[in-house]
Amino acid sequence: MGEGNFFDGSAGSVFQGRDVYGDVHFHAPAGASVSLVPPVPVLEPPRHYRNNERQLDELSRVHERARAGVGIAIVRGAPGSGRSTLCECWAFRHQDRFDGGVYPVRLGRRPVTDVLADLLALAGYGAQQWPQSLEGRSAMWRAWSGGRRIALLVDDAMSAAEVFPLLPAGAGSMVLVVEAGRLTELKTRHSAQDVELDPLSDEAARGVLAELVGVERLDAEPGPREELIRICAGSAAELTVAGALLADSPGRPLERLIGRIRRKGSLASPVFDVAYERLREDAQAAYRLFGAHPGDGDVALETLMAVLGLDLDEAEDALADLVRAKLIEPMGADRYRMAELARLHAAGQGRPPSKIVAHYARTALAVAEKVLARGWAARLWPGFEPAGLDQAEARQWLRTERLNLVAAAETAYKEGAHEDVCRLALALWPVHQEGGHPAEMVTVNRDAASAAGAWGSPLAAALMFTQWGFADGQRRDWASAREHHARAAELAAQAGSAEARATAVESLGLACFEASAHEPAEGLLAEAEEQLRLNLRLAEELGEPRRTALAQLHLAKVAAPEEAAGLLDRASTELDREPGNRVKILLWRGRKAVDGGHREPGAGWLREVVELAATGGWHRERIAALRVLAEVALAEGDRESATARAEDALNVARLQGFTAEALDLMEWLEERFRP
Repeated sequence: MGEGNFFDGSAGSVFQGRDVYGDVHFHAPAGASVSLVPPVPVLEPPRHYRNNERQLDELSRVHERARAGVGIAIVRGAPGSGRSTLCECWAFRHQDRFDGGVYPVRLGRRPVTDVLADLLALAGYGAQQWPQSLEGRSAMWRAWSGGRRIALLVDDAMSAAEVFPLLPAGAGSMVLVVEAGRLTELKTRHSAQDVELDPLSDEAARGVLAELVGVERLDAEPGPREELIRICAGSAAELTVAGALLADSPGRPLERLIGRIRRKGSLASPVFDVAYERLREDAQAAYRLFGAHPGDGDVALETLMAVLGLDLDEAEDALADLVRAKLIEPMGADRYRMAELARLHAAGQGRPPSKIVAHYARTALAVAEKVLARGWAARLWPGFEPAGLDQAEARQWLRTERLNLVAAAETAYKEGAHEDVCRLALALWPVHQEGGHPAEMVTVNRDAASAAGAWGSPLAAALMFTQWGFADGQRRDWASAREHHARAAELAAQAGSAEARATAVESLGLACFEASAHEPAEGLLAEAEEQLRLNLRLAEELGEPRRTALAQLHLAKVAAPEEAAGLLDRASTELDREPGNRVKILLWRGRKAVDGGHREPGAGWLREVVELAATGGWHRERIAALRVLAEVALAEGDRESATARAEDALNVARLQGFTAEALDLMEWLEERFRP
């Protein structure tokens, strides 16, 4: 993120790149409508919102001055001053200006590539279309946003380098950035304007309290009212909590609340202290949970119930108390969020995060096993049982909780909870293997590999290194992928696990095979064949038919045509019932037949691949089949058909986001049809 590769100005489609390992294209998402409904509803600001008309007007002026480009405002102020609420309020008032919708994102410590993945998903792109590189994703986002007016709300931005790749390209768009660090470069590069939030004036503070409590009650005790305003010192968050305290005790004089606050002496957050003390025991426990919760993601009702041991009624009552006290806000779907100032206070109440982390680790692994029944959990933790969800529910749960699970893994690593780090890394695999979060996947599995070593489990370490290698492969870092898969194979042998060793060896062979098409290093193809032959022997020793069939398919990729044909015949008896694997077998039948000089039968299988892959959505196989068909046509002197096949493959690659393949095809077309 620290390197500069940025475009100053406005344009519909811009791509700047160096060493871009992944997919870049400037086409609409497959299946997405040209005119999208705003994907995120804009929340109406609270009725007691006050004092920021000047700042709201400033934001409007920033937008109006940049009508031919993109307006950027940096919203500054102290924690609890209402920076995020200001942005949400402005977006709510002016949402009709943005035909492309309003997009809120929270940065914090998240990799910018992952934030871009979330934006691209909201734009309608599927995970298989996302480029892996930061530059590729940024280019895709700019290309999609280039013809639309959107509002982007960026919360918790620590640096300008985090914000640059998120900037939309559509004229008339607006970016509102809540500052958490130095954003000077946004001003020098993109003429961003500061909008400073002042502490609430006394008049505005009275308005906040009056909306929450009522004018008559406040006016009946002007002295205590003014002292309460002085204590809150213009903090919108503290005034809101104080108003909630008063509203919760309608018959109690203001002086009684002031007395309780005074007795807190010089503590930093006396209003929050009083609010906390007023809560019932279950609500206090829930408050402490929010303070100890890793990361800044929303907390689910079911998490509260599980960690605190509350039943549904008790948990709902506790959350209702916190909502009523203005200490948390509901986010829909039984999920809740705590604002920054309250989190700082709640974190000081002393609840350690270990129980929350342990809950996420065990629950997530049980859920993940329902998505992909890999069996490793039961080998590492005897007595393990998967969750009682169906596969679709389990996958959705993992996607919803992903950021919480990543934060829990980071916390577990810092706390030395080695087994929980490994549980969480295994649990995240079904989401990570889909692609889209390679930087996150590298971090999680790197920490898990270290944790497994500290735990003393070579089997767990082998699995973590294997997953780490796959993350490297997603980033097209083939050298690191080979290194980590090789280490996984060593650890699996040390653990005495033939299955883990076979998995690592297969992964190493495939990494070498992929690398041979992208790297000039000699011997990669021979290394791939050696590892994939070993993989087949290990699979046969294990006696698992499906594993053996997959090993036969993989070895066929590097074997001579005659041997490959026999391998594919044997693999098909087990894999033909799986549509995706059937397409792969047909693809390699066709490729190997063509390599062996049998063009006509090979072309027949490849045409079948094109038809099946178009229907089933196996785009990479479709592109590969069309590419080989183009080569066959060219070898037979049919330049017109060759061009048509190659351009068809190129269009699929561009439309579906496979830019590495698209670049290869463009090179092929230029070399063979250069005038």
